[in-house]
Amino acid sequence: MKLSPRLKKLLLALLSLAIAYAVMAFAFKLIGLENAHLWVERAGPWAPLLFTVVCAASLIAAPLSGSSIFIAGGALFGKESAFVLSFIASLIGCSINYWISRRYGRRVAVRLVGKDEIDELDAFVARLKGHHSVLYMALIMLLGQDVVSYAIGLTKIDYFHFFLALVPAAAVLVGFYIYVGTSLLEALIA
Repeated sequence: MKLSPRLKKLLLALLSLAIAYAVMAFAFKLIGLENAHLWVERAGPWAPLLFTVVCAASLIAAPLSGSSIFIAGGALFGKESAFVLSFIASLIGCSINYWISRRYGRRVAVRLVGKDEIDELDAFVARLKGHHSVLYMALIMLLGQDVVSYAIGLTKIDYFHFFLALVPAAAVLVGFYIYVGTSLLEALIA
């Protein structure tokens, strides 16, 4: 049986997600969630700062997805704090993606994201060129805010409109990962 490329990508994404959950659950069981909380407490303000930087960096190196980091953050910092930190990291990381594409162009964006991902987004981006709707951009960003941020940076859409779309998209995505993803992780740890 031959699988379509889209089905292969979906299955690979689901497998990656399952592996990420298994690794996180194993790590938290091995270390102990209480010990991880103690480490975060002892690190003081450095822990949230480091977490935010790591989250933003994972969005810039788009193949790394920040979603598993968001989920781990929910377990480490609590859902509310992790939401705020991850939301800020999303705004920073995706803004940097936009400006990297804007400044260095398609060649650099393809190196950071991958040719296939950028090529798939070209159809969506073509629609954006004539359709600067903030709502439309926000909906597209739900597909993957990191990769889409690179793609939008390649268009003539200005940063202000991009940022207006990024805020609600980041809130929805981060909220989903933190509240649903962390709850699932906590159930696996228990």
